[in-house]
Amino acid sequence: MSRRQRAADRALARDRRREILAVLLSRAERAVLLPDEARLLRATVETEIADGDRARRSAAGQTAAVRRLHTRVVAAEAAIVEAEQRAETAEQALDDRTYRNGLAEELLNRPELLTVERPAALDRLLDHLADRLDTGTQQ
Repeated sequence: MSRRQRAADRALARDRRREILAVLLSRAERAVLLPDEARLLRATVETEIADGDRARRSAAGQTAAVRRLHTRVVAAEAAIVEAEQRAETAEQALDDRTYRNGLAEELLNRPELLTVERPAALDRLLDHLADRLDTGTQQ
């Protein structure tokens, strides 16, 4: 039997019990309740109480599970943020390394740049190094 079918069966049984309760309580209110009906009333009320207790336990378990999952989701989100920050830092480091390698290759391929007074490539390299030093001391 499927979960939906079991839920439908429980709902039908609950509706039947409530109908019985309505009739029995009406008879009890008019003081015409027979001994067999009194026993049926007691059994029906006990079943309703047990169902209520079972539902509360289930709800408490589900609430605890939701709390645990919420904690895991928060931790996962924090890990994602950390991973994104690390990826950004790695990309920046790669960009910096690529820039330095490009300047070094330019200077190796064109050594005449070093003989010109304050060549632009050397200025860019010095600016880059100064920026990196400033960034390092700020952290």
